[in-house]
Formats: sequence, C-alpha cells, structure tokens
Amino acid sequence: MKYTLSAIKPVVKKKYYLLLFSFFLPFLLSILFWHYDWKKIISASLLVLLTNVFLCERVAESNRFFKMHFQYTLTFYVILNLSAFFCLAISAYFGFELLSTYFGVALIAILFGRKLGQVSAIFLFFVFSLAYPSHWAFLFSSLLVGYITAELTRNVKRRIELSLVSFFIAAIQIGLYLLLILFGFESFRMDFLWKIAVIPPISTIFVIGLLPYIEWISRIYSNIGLLELGNLNHPVLKLLITRAPGTYFHSTVLASFAEVAAEKIGCNPILARVGSFFHDIGKITRPDYFTENQEAENPHDRIKPQISHLVLSDHIKSGIELAQKYRLPLLFEDMVAQHHGTRIQTFFYNKAKETDPDVKEAAFRYEGPKPSFKESGILMLADSCEAALKSMGKPDSEKVRSVIKQIVLGIFGERELDNSGLSLSDLENIEDAFVGVYLNQNRTRIPYPQNNLWFEAPAKNRRNERKNEKE
Repeated sequence: MKYTLSAIKPVVKKKYYLLLFSFFLPFLLSILFWHYDWKKIISASLLVLLTNVFLCERVAESNRFFKMHFQYTLTFYVILNLSAFFCLAISAYFGFELLSTYFGVALIAILFGRKLGQVSAIFLFFVFSLAYPSHWAFLFSSLLVGYITAELTRNVKRRIELSLVSFFIAAIQIGLYLLLILFGFESFRMDFLWKIAVIPPISTIFVIGLLPYIEWISRIYSNIGLLELGNLNHPVLKLLITRAPGTYFHSTVLASFAEVAAEKIGCNPILARVGSFFHDIGKITRPDYFTENQEAENPHDRIKPQISHLVLSDHIKSGIELAQKYRLPLLFEDMVAQHHGTRIQTFFYNKAKETDPDVKEAAFRYEGPKPSFKESGILMLADSCEAALKSMGKPDSEKVRSVIKQIVLGIFGERELDNSGLSLSDLENIEDAFVGVYLNQNRTRIPYPQNNLWFEAPAKNRRNERKNEKE
C-alpha cells in the first residue's frame, strides 16, 4: 500500500457511492409500513438522499480520519443504516415503543466520537419519523436520548462503564415517558414502560458482543479495543519483547511521553500510548541493526552508509506488513509509516559525504508520509526527544527543556508537522509535557551507605551464629 496524501482524493470520491443507502431504507419502509406505495418511496428516497448528502459533508468536516481511510466512511454508513433497519424491523413486529436511537448512537459514538454520534441521532430520528409520523413527541424524546447517549459513551474505556450508561439511559427514557404522560402526549401503559426500560441494557449486550467483530473487520478500534491491544499478551508485543527487547523498552518509555502530551493538548491519550507500543514493530525482522538492541559489535561498521539507510528504512515497510498481517488499527499502520516522516538519516548521510561530497540528501530520506493527525505528530516528536535525552547524564530541568525545545523547533522548521493539525500552542504544551515526564522518570535516589542494615545486619548475624556454635 502506497502511503501518499493523494490517496485522500479517491476516499472523498468513494464516499458518494454510499449514497445508494438512500434507496435502501425507503424500500424497507415500503415493505414494512407503506405496502409498496411508490409515491411515498420516491419522496422518502429523495429526503433520505438529501440527508445522506448532508451527512457526507458533515462527516468529512468533523473527522480527518474519514478523509484518510475509506473504511471509516463505509463502516459509519453500514452501522448507521443497519441499525435503522433493525430498529424499524423490530418495531414493525413488536410495537413502535421499541424504537430507540441508543443502539446505533452508542456504537457510532464509541467508534467515531461524540459529534458523529449526535449526527447519527438526527438521522435516526428523521428515518423513524417517516415510519411513525403520528408519534412525533415520543420520537423527539428518542432524539434527546440519542444526544445524551453520544455524550456519555464517547470516552467509555471499559465494558462495565457502558453497562452503567445503559441503566442511566433507561432511567432517562422512563422519566421522559412519564413527562409525556404528564403533558398528555402519551397514555400510561405498563408494557410500554418495561419495554423502554429494558431496551438500553439489552442493546448494550449486542453492542459489547458486536464491537470486537466490527473492530477486527474494519480495523477501526474503540478505546476499549485499543486498551486490549496494549496487553502484553498480544503476539506482536511478545515478538518485540523476545526479539528486540531494547526496542520494546524504548517503546514503553516513549508511550509515557506520548500519552501525557496527548492528554495535555486534548487528543486521544489511549491512541497515542498504545500506538507508541507498536510504532517500531518493524525492527523485529533485523533487531541487531538498531543501537538499542546491540550488545557489542555494530553491523553498520561493516557496510556502506547507503546500505545502512536501506536497512533502517526497511523497518517501516516491515512494520506496515506486520500491522496488516495482525489486523492492527489503521491508525497504528499510519503511525508506523509516519513516525519518521520524510526526515534525513543524518548520521549515515554525513558518513556518506566523507567519501562522496556530492551525495544527495534525497538518497538518505525516509519515504514518509509526514504525520497526518495529532497523535502521529506527537509520536514523531516523542521519538526524537526520547532518543536525544538518552545520552544525557544527570537530568537538569533547564538543559532538558533546551534539548526538547531545540528538537521540536527543528522538526517544525523542517515542515514535518504541516499535515498533523498541531498548532504552535500545542507544541508548547507538548514541550512542557515531555520535560515533566522525563524529569519524573529520572529522579535520583539518595545513595545508601555501605554500613547500613542491608550489609551490616546479615554479617553481624553470621558472627553471632558462629560464636554460639563454639560455645
């Protein structure tokens, strides 16, 4: 797969093919409710088409991942339309009170965030209104439930949290139903009450059950899925620990830098942390060619700098292949491809210039692309800063800040962060985060005196034992 920014253009074009879904739902409505009334089918198709055009534009504006990967747009539309399909089918056979925006909105908000969850709530409200126009008050309450669901599920990190949200939503639905009764929009029915009470918890069971399959098929992961990938039992991390232990240690240190920085600027700290674990998995294939895994001899001393450049660049390609083989998130694959951007391998470039002064910089650049989202940009900065700070002795806050600032400004000056979405204020916050993490990780301890209890007590006990034996 070629990673270029020009790949964004086909993604933007492909999304309009998904407007075919606009004709799917009206036909379903005609089968379930309208008895093949073609006038209603055509008018509903046009209305749903216009709604989907609005969604296409809204989705593209709100999330840059949709511009990068067609899978995001495809998965979003499939979940949205299939959730509408199942809700309508169930309501047609078991009663309109089973209509709920919770299932579709919860799935979309967990995978894509709050904004798209709320947009999907509007879409579901619109489609449900075509099927049940006389129950507008109940549908408005369902729209409100959808908005609240999107707000509560956007940062869910554990399944138990999602379960608790479902009970809270059930309580809200009961409260809204009682308000509708109070204002005369609905009449009290016990069967209605228990149905709207059990829908969110039951829907949560399906959300939890479907989520791993959606993540594996689409390679779009929720925070729940990302945290599971960070488990050391993952086969790729096991390979990294056994074959390239130095790289694994580097990745774990890097992860703490990236997580704190991401949290400070308001992007996804879980994506930044777990993505950092996997960013150098390509080094598994040739671990001895990277300094953090070398014990004595450096194999680069025996080969030309041009060959060294190819070997080091190959860890990007190997990492992408492993990410695809193990179906790691699409964003992890991007982070593997982008964490060096198009930067120069300075050491080998300078080494090559010693024998050939006319050597070109382009021959020693990584292929890229440059970071295309904030977490990837943070990873590039953290990778460079962590490597530079390794060579420092006793940490001094001013010196640490100076080194980090120099590296961040250097990468910014090389225009490697142009596509990342990071602002100047973000870079300042990232610098502060890196300084704090490094100083906290490298605090010195007071040296223990040689005559402390650890050394003196055992020796004293042995002398007493020998004395007792003689007596």
